Amino acid sequence: MTSEDRRNFMKFVGAAALAGPAAGCATFPRASDSFDEIPRLKLTNLPTACNKLENVTKLVGGPDLYIKRDDVMELAHGGNKTRKLEYGLAEALNNDAKALVTQGGLQSNHVRQTCSGAAKVGLECHVILSNPVPEMEEELKGSGNYLMDQLMGAHIYLAEDGRGPVVEEVLSDLTAAGKNPYNIPAGASNGIGSLGYVNAARELIIQWDEMGISPSHVFTATGSCGTQAGLLMGLRYFGNTTTQVVGISVSASSARLEDRTREVLGMISEVAAIPPEVVPGGDVYVNDQYIGAGYGRPTDAGVAAMRTLAENEGIILDPIYTGKCMSGMLDMLRKGALDNARDVVFIHTGGAPAIHPYAEFLRA
Repeated sequence: MTSEDRRNFMKFVGAAALAGPAAGCATFPRASDSFDEIPRLKLTNLPTACNKLENVTKLVGGPDLYIKRDDVMELAHGGNKTRKLEYGLAEALNNDAKALVTQGGLQSNHVRQTCSGAAKVGLECHVILSNPVPEMEEELKGSGNYLMDQLMGAHIYLAEDGRGPVVEEVLSDLTAAGKNPYNIPAGASNGIGSLGYVNAARELIIQWDEMGISPSHVFTATGSCGTQAGLLMGLRYFGNTTTQVVGISVSASSARLEDRTREVLGMISEVAAIPPEVVPGGDVYVNDQYIGAGYGRPTDAGVAAMRTLAENEGIILDPIYTGKCMSGMLDMLRKGALDNARDVVFIHTGGAPAIHPYAEFLRA
């Protein structure tokens, strides 16, 4: 694909027009048209569905629970990184990149979607992978996302002592080869990538208005923090001042991830020219009580939550991100830890392709 072909492939997509105030929200004084002037490449059909979890709502005895199906998208089995890549790949193509470089764990959902997006637009994809669970190396390399990365033609580099130096070496080599590489950080969680969830928040506000619901809380798994930061910025920027975004950590302490979320909020403010005071500092909240033994390691509660969704709704979660997040949400509801909980929304960020290496944990 030539540079001109790639530029022609790009589409600058505006989201649906905001027709009025959503339930439980202010009007939209800050929702200027300038946000839609930011280059965005359409990689999937939006909006994704937001559906009531009828059976699980009955199981837990309320409040009404809903699920945002961001696992159902078009980049190699979907997931939340597709929204982020709509902005990241748009910038890469505008910069006339010939190659993408990104990083993650052996079973990274982000890497899998980046490989898919790169193939779609005709860019080389170079990925630097590390192993978060050394004793599971054979399983993690034997199926799931790692296998799909290979199938999609990714150039794979394995990092034994930290990914950073390998990323720099690959970028240097590609630059010397004249490929003008575009670097996407882990999880695409920088200012550009996180715009995907600023846009998703606007999508949710419109859907909630159409559904006649006014969610008190939105839950998302959080690790690199771009999804949480984008959702929070988007809700506040587009007028919702009441819904709390709850991040369930999959990797690190609350303090560390709350600091990281604020850092990403600052990046979003810079690239989108959104005043930082749009999001009050106290709005950032991460719960770190559901990580278990660490990143990449399933928990009994997370697997139980996976079974709850699978057996009662026919929806597949994963044991590293969404399973832990669902276990946190259900536990907090059972304990009455959410103030005035109503119409609680779970963001399904994807991850089902990564369940296969964890089969021993999932068999009944």
